[in-house]
Amino acid sequence: MGNIKDGELIFDKLKYCPSTSAEIAKYELKDGDVLFNRTNSPELVGKSAIYRSAYPKAVFASYLIRLTVDKAVCDPDWLNYYMNSPQQRYYIKSVVTQQVGQANVNGTKMKAMPLPLPSIKMQRKLVKEISTRLSRANEMMAPLDAQLLQSTRLRQAVLKRAFEGRLS
Repeated sequence: MGNIKDGELIFDKLKYCPSTSAEIAKYELKDGDVLFNRTNSPELVGKSAIYRSAYPKAVFASYLIRLTVDKAVCDPDWLNYYMNSPQQRYYIKSVVTQQVGQANVNGTKMKAMPLPLPSIKMQRKLVKEISTRLSRANEMMAPLDAQLLQSTRLRQAVLKRAFEGRLS
């Protein structure tokens, strides 16, 4: 659940299954598979990411739903962007169930999710535009993130000195 962040798979803190497991083939991920987080906190349930062939060989766990698309009809990146959009987040919020602090969305509710599906050509064009704009936004955020980190460190240093009685 923690390996999906900002529409991407993060290969930190992985769990491993025995390589001799007979069910590996059933759960092995293939290029373009979209993983949907079906069980998590209310804020994180519904997040998705794409598995790419350049990633390490992997299988998916039971708290995820694997969506395999016909790439001639639906671009996996288009689906992933939509799955992480405010519209989809609103849909997930409307169908989620809560049990013992965990939010859940089942496969039946996922199948009922409305999905705008322009032509594959238009999807690819939109994916390219979205990717370009997100890259630009990330580039613009990098200096701000660095300044925020510096500001946090400075604040901690000032507080430390204050509690040590060394402010002048």
